[in-house]
Amino acid sequence: MQNILKHLKSLEKIVSPLTAFFFGTILTCCAYGLLSSSLALRLADNSDNTFAAGIILAMYYTGYIVASVVSYRIINKVGHIRAFSTYISIFSGIVLLHFFSDNLYFWGVLRFLEGYCIGSAFMCLESWLNARATNANRGMIMSLYMISSYLGASSGQLLLNIPDSSGVVIYITVSILLSVALVPISLTALPTPAITVHKNMSLIALYKKTPVGVAGCLISGVFVGAFYILGAIYAHQMKLTLEQTSLFMFFGVFGGMAIQLPIGRLSDYFDRRIVMLFIGGFLFLIVPWVHFFITSGTGMLIIGALLMGFGTFILYPISVSHVNDMIADDERVEASGMLILLQSIGMIAGPIVISFFMQEFGPISFVGAYAVAAGVFIVFCLKHIMFKDINYISPSPTYPIPLDTTRIFHKISEDETLMDKARELISPTEKKL
Repeated sequence: MQNILKHLKSLEKIVSPLTAFFFGTILTCCAYGLLSSSLALRLADNSDNTFAAGIILAMYYTGYIVASVVSYRIINKVGHIRAFSTYISIFSGIVLLHFFSDNLYFWGVLRFLEGYCIGSAFMCLESWLNARATNANRGMIMSLYMISSYLGASSGQLLLNIPDSSGVVIYITVSILLSVALVPISLTALPTPAITVHKNMSLIALYKKTPVGVAGCLISGVFVGAFYILGAIYAHQMKLTLEQTSLFMFFGVFGGMAIQLPIGRLSDYFDRRIVMLFIGGFLFLIVPWVHFFITSGTGMLIIGALLMGFGTFILYPISVSHVNDMIADDERVEASGMLILLQSIGMIAGPIVISFFMQEFGPISFVGAYAVAAGVFIVFCLKHIMFKDINYISPSPTYPIPLDTTRIFHKISEDETLMDKARELISPTEKKL
């Protein structure tokens, strides 16, 4: 009992100062989760071309890619809070433009801009959070962050049932959620990373350090992109009602949220590559059966959605934690951008390819693609786990929360200052002068 209380007290120390951070994340993810599913359903109702709908919706993640390449410069220039506030404000305005036209090309442009804004915002949040974590607790910290993300995104799916005869209520709701999300993040007292600390890193260099982590981010993009972009369309093709579709999307994302903390904590004690291997194996074996579960009643629909969510949404945070175990603090912002880039590539390529096969062969292609992608990842993991060693580095100690208000001043008083070290280099003759 004492161990449980001790663990809960330790968890409280971590979570309490991050409450505003996580609350802002919940609202942001609720908004974009609602928007993504709403747009997918409207495209499915207004067009029989699943492939075209997949391309338009995938433009969202093209914006992600642009964000991952250029946004770190803005973040390092103005700071994490200002950058986050700017991107979310722009996103809030762009959402309302969907009401002015149903033109597919116009929607494609809007999806690109929305992807750029939300990708940049998440880059702020993830690099900020990873800078406050250590190798010992990064899995748990990232799990709490992902729980917040998926709690918001799953809640957004339930808002699909809002009466909207005019077609504008959903857009207004999304805009309100984004605007309110700015408040807790902007007012948080959590220290932000130093914006002057930055080190260039290439994607090739990152891959050499952690090939399994890089591959995990890419494959997770396929899974997550397919679920968010095509999940509602898949449910529509399976003849599910709007209420059943919202349940499928809700419990899929909810399953991803529920599994975050136990698997994230487990990855803090075991080789994260092994954990990622088992996630791939789970999807390979389970997801094809979901196709038969979801039409067998509400109970089986919920079970199938939960199982799919378990594997779909856990791979990315474990991959990110594994990568951050291997890099130094001054590499985190640009590395975060590259991880978002990799996931975005999977989010674009996966749904486009899968939507083509869904157009040609029907909804079974949706779950079949999961099995193929998971199988490829399993083979890749086995190759690198069996034949390649791993060398973790120890970044400068950082703390996710200010555990003691005087800790930093105590630490400074113990360390030698730059002037102290300089004096040690001065010769005895020079000291006399």
